[in-house]
Amino acid sequence: MIRLVVFDVDGTLTVHTSIWWRLHQLFGTEETGKRYYDMYFDGQITYDEWAVLDAALWKGQPLAQVLEAVERSQLTPGAEETLQILREHGVHTAVLSGGLDVLADHVARRLGIEYVLTNHLGHRDGVLTGEVDVQVGWDGKVDGLRRICEHFGTALTETAFVGDGLNDVPVFSVAGLAIAFRPRDEQVARAAHVVIRQQDLRLILPHIIPEYRTGGARTHTSGGA
Repeated sequence: MIRLVVFDVDGTLTVHTSIWWRLHQLFGTEETGKRYYDMYFDGQITYDEWAVLDAALWKGQPLAQVLEAVERSQLTPGAEETLQILREHGVHTAVLSGGLDVLADHVARRLGIEYVLTNHLGHRDGVLTGEVDVQVGWDGKVDGLRRICEHFGTALTETAFVGDGLNDVPVFSVAGLAIAFRPRDEQVARAAHVVIRQQDLRLILPHIIPEYRTGGARTHTSGGA
């Protein structure tokens, strides 16, 4: 029985790519941001160093401009109905994101999600400080999921995780139910118990709430890694 569903944000609850990259696009720092990205995946810097370098690029930028971009974020089709149905069935919900709180908190408020664990973008007096408090690193989601389970008093076996990226793969190995939602890589799909390839979040519901059925819903189920 699933008592808790934990969601990734970018590409799962929203249709957008990483909020980090969206801010690079917003402030015109894509070139340097791509260089830092390559440095991290080449093993030249740690995740914390990568996050600090990225955030420093935006020092002095107006928070209002960030919030305007966040307000334009599009939820994944079916997200609102899915979260409403989970609440009606007494299932707890949380966000676990390697993104930023400016987006994760906004999405959680829109969807009525109970708990958010993500990274905090520094700002003061309406201006970005160039700082970031890393709570969820690239390889830190397993620890994050354990923290969330502890918060709700639920076991990992009673917890579903819904995500789409390579950094979600380690979480799939410990969650009671691992759902790859429109996975961006076949490695993600192979690691999950359930793979949803259509862009409709409601398709996760039959796998979480046994008595719930979506008419004609088709999902692909694969063995978990």
